[in-house]
Amino acid sequence: MAQPRLHLIVPETTGPHAVRCFAAACEAGDVASALAPGELVSLLLPTAHKHGVALLSLDEKHAQACDGIEVTERADYEHARKLLGPDKIIGALCGTSRHMAMDLAEAGADYVAFHQARLLPHDEPIIAWWTGLFEVPCIAADPVGPEGVAALLTQQPDFIRPPESIWTSPEEARRIVTELMQAISTTP
Repeated sequence: MAQPRLHLIVPETTGPHAVRCFAAACEAGDVASALAPGELVSLLLPTAHKHGVALLSLDEKHAQACDGIEVTERADYEHARKLLGPDKIIGALCGTSRHMAMDLAEAGADYVAFHQARLLPHDEPIIAWWTGLFEVPCIAADPVGPEGVAALLTQQPDFIRPPESIWTSPEEARRIVTELMQAISTTP
């Protein structure tokens, strides 16, 4: 299996600060995609294009200007697909719902994202379940740092989300993403 790539979730912050942290993260590691608040999309697009990062919006108003959108319900998926057409990415944040993930993947979602930190200790890891049965790419949406990546990699997610602290400063983004990439590459 290929090593997972990084999926960033950009917080609502000042535009120039977000751009600097985003650029540092992209330069330091294998960032595949980023989900950003709509008002930051236009500021992040040049950096995303420069580094080949798929930039997604949280709202349809800005989704047409970038690579796509993330939705949480089937009706939202169908509306977004009609609005954006077949070429835009439409991902699905499914929380811990297996049913929602299967429903949205069947509808055509380009990826599913799970929050498995909310599962009980005795529950089967939802990411391991998904990757063992389905082809649609999976994002581990709970932030994970270098120290926790080995346990997550056993579940074989396609994408992982770095910790929120990457948005502290460009230096911190560079340091954390570099360490995360090293941890990913050295985990058997």
